[in-house]
Amino acid sequence: MNDTHYYDQEASSLHDRTVYDILRRLPLDVHPAVVQSLLEGLDDHDLEAIRSCTDWDLVLYKADRIASRRRSRSKSVHVTRRPNYPIAQVLDDYLTRRTGRFREAHRQLRARFPGLDHDMQEAVMMALMSRGTYSDRALVYKYLFEDDEFWEETYVPLVKAWWEQFHDPKMGKVVVKRCPREYVRAHYSELLGCCNYASLCLKAGVSPEEGKLPHRTYLYVKKCVGDRLRPREGEEIVLRWVREYLYEDEQKTVYDSIFSIPYVGRMVSYLGEMGCLDDILSLEAFDARMQDLPRIEWGTDIIQAIEEEFPMDEYVFKEVK
Repeated sequence: MNDTHYYDQEASSLHDRTVYDILRRLPLDVHPAVVQSLLEGLDDHDLEAIRSCTDWDLVLYKADRIASRRRSRSKSVHVTRRPNYPIAQVLDDYLTRRTGRFREAHRQLRARFPGLDHDMQEAVMMALMSRGTYSDRALVYKYLFEDDEFWEETYVPLVKAWWEQFHDPKMGKVVVKRCPREYVRAHYSELLGCCNYASLCLKAGVSPEEGKLPHRTYLYVKKCVGDRLRPREGEEIVLRWVREYLYEDEQKTVYDSIFSIPYVGRMVSYLGEMGCLDDILSLEAFDARMQDLPRIEWGTDIIQAIEEEFPMDEYVFKEVK
């Protein structure tokens, strides 16, 4: 879109410039349905204000049509952006779905939530969870998951009930973080895919499956849940990481030992905490055998030695070289 069709100075009156900025980037021959769909998301204030931000006929036409339709649907005067709209009244208008006020009440509940006192936040939370859309519930999940000041242990039964009612993926993260281990373990299969796999295993106390986590994270989770490794499994995992790192690094960095490669020291520490002394000694012996290799081809020779030690598929680069 040619910038001459838009007036940034006028756009300062918009509450949210997101749609305006998207429209500026659209070509003149964009399908009208795209423009209409963008404008539909604007509240009444911004729908009116955007008409003074552009002279593009398509935007003006669609904005007029949408505004006209909204007026015809409302039998009473709309309450839009009321500056002294008491929060108790906002909540009541939302819960009763009061004609002409519901849309603005819904917007204000979401916008004002962070600044409310805790008791009112709790009331709004209950309202959004009982009457709201998925995006409303996602807002609640965000605060339940991220805000430790908002969170209370008394919410655990609510979290359990909402998880069992909605099974929203974002609520899965809240369940894993906030609910007791026994509950998370009982719902382990349902929670798979809803949250970070390592976090789920750690909270449930379940051993992770091979290949589902990065090498170092796999060892860390196995250590934390108290699981044991197979004979030589720790050695193999560390050397697989060394191989991966050397392939990806393409010998840009010269190392004097496999233990100098990033994260190897941490991984070996995990093996020590797990009591895998044989694996540690095997890694030390492997590294000692590599000390006499020429530095210039060290990485390539290390990779070859690892692939001779453990059968491995052909390496697939994470990034196209």
